[in-house]
Amino acid sequence: MVKLFSAAALLLAMTFASTASADPLQVTVTYGEKAQKKIEKTYGVREKAVIQEMVERSLRESLGDRVARVDVVIHDLTANRPTFKELGDKPGLSMQSFGIGGADVSGKAFDAAGNQIGQASYDWTGDIIWADTAWIWSDTDRTLSVFARKLAQAVPG
Repeated sequence: MVKLFSAAALLLAMTFASTASADPLQVTVTYGEKAQKKIEKTYGVREKAVIQEMVERSLRESLGDRVARVDVVIHDLTANRPTFKELGDKPGLSMQSFGIGGADVSGKAFDAAGNQIGQASYDWTGDIIWADTAWIWSDTDRTLSVFARKLAQAVPG
């Protein structure tokens, strides 16, 4: 029993040590003028947290630990459904309302020394055929996922 406990403790310690030593991917998201205006006037600033999470998730899934930092610029974006702010600003608007979404995004990947090691861009707008099954940021999320895969392909190794 003592050996089993000691082995489990050692395995746990090694897991924490390897996780603590790995530097997490740093992701910076900025917005182009058009996207920033839409966020402020139409969608609401609180949507930035949702978009940030989508960007980070897509990049981590596609890049893993191959890069140290990624700087992303969202030039434009369009939601598929009304955001919280839009619903508050327009009382007659319904969450059942839907439209074509998408995004225009670009980014650069850097290694730990700060050298640029890849760049990519992607611009996509969804199709109305699928819009009725979409959540608020479905097409933007898809755009970010494809962008992340394109960036991963541009990074050597």
